[in-house]
Amino acid sequence: MRKVLAVCATASILALASCGSGSSSLSDIDVKPAADNKTAPEVTFDAPLLTEKAEAVTVVEGEGADIKEGDTIQIQSGLYKTIDGLLTNENFTAEPAPMKVDATLKEQMPELYETLLKSQIGDWIAYAAIEGVQQADGSVSEPAEGSRAERLIVINIADSKSPSKALGKEEVQKLKDEGKLPTVKTGKGEPKITIPKDTEAPAGLAVDILEEGDGPAVGATSKVTAHYHGVRWEDGKKFDGNFGSKEGYEADMAGGVIEGWLQGFQGLKEGSKVLLTIPTDLAYGETAEAQGRPAGPLVFYVELDKVSESK
Repeated sequence: MRKVLAVCATASILALASCGSGSSSLSDIDVKPAADNKTAPEVTFDAPLLTEKAEAVTVVEGEGADIKEGDTIQIQSGLYKTIDGLLTNENFTAEPAPMKVDATLKEQMPELYETLLKSQIGDWIAYAAIEGVQQADGSVSEPAEGSRAERLIVINIADSKSPSKALGKEEVQKLKDEGKLPTVKTGKGEPKITIPKDTEAPAGLAVDILEEGDGPAVGATSKVTAHYHGVRWEDGKKFDGNFGSKEGYEADMAGGVIEGWLQGFQGLKEGSKVLLTIPTDLAYGETAEAQGRPAGPLVFYVELDKVSESK
């Protein structure tokens, strides 16, 4: 939870509610959105908010498209103290932050996850979680019996985008014929990938098979050993690769690598050589640079050295 809040909020202190007789229901929270999307809403509730259960409640209904599993939503949010209603962190006045509605969110914030799957763009959600105490070793203990929520998060779903899909063979060939896909030169040393000039990255995952192998095909439970070279679509600069090393990189198709690899390798045969053009959401995401990884669309040249089944 702390990890998500750190991404979604910037420091700010505003007093929006005064102490009253108190409330125990998130449904009693009143949210009045501002006239524009760069101003914090008016959020009021009777403080202290006394709730002993984690829950997420839609307090204002939007009129946009439904949110679905796998979507990346753009949220604006504020963090309020349940004891006195003070707003302690917010990004209502900044650009919306991405949050993926996936298995990770389900594990970390199950109540919010379930509510999001019943939500629409434009919805405002009040979310309270009962948090454990961080231990000296960095772990977080389970909340003690009778613990109450100390913080309330008010979230606005500003936008949502469904996950990108793999392009069909005909779509890939059409882009290739139009010069809208990267090219690669191989030989001595590292491969050289060239990004087409003045061209936007494809909207989906483009798997351009340059040479088809004749070995076993990659399946959902396969383990792949490969040599690869990765560059950013934005400027063609290399960010990773292992050409020059005799040892290939081992990738488990059961997980542990980016979604663009998991989808892009499926069905490829051992010995294949391929260019993968991977959209942002199937790579490391829009904010990856904060974790020292490349953001935006990526391109990989990959040689599949070996395909075997995971044990």
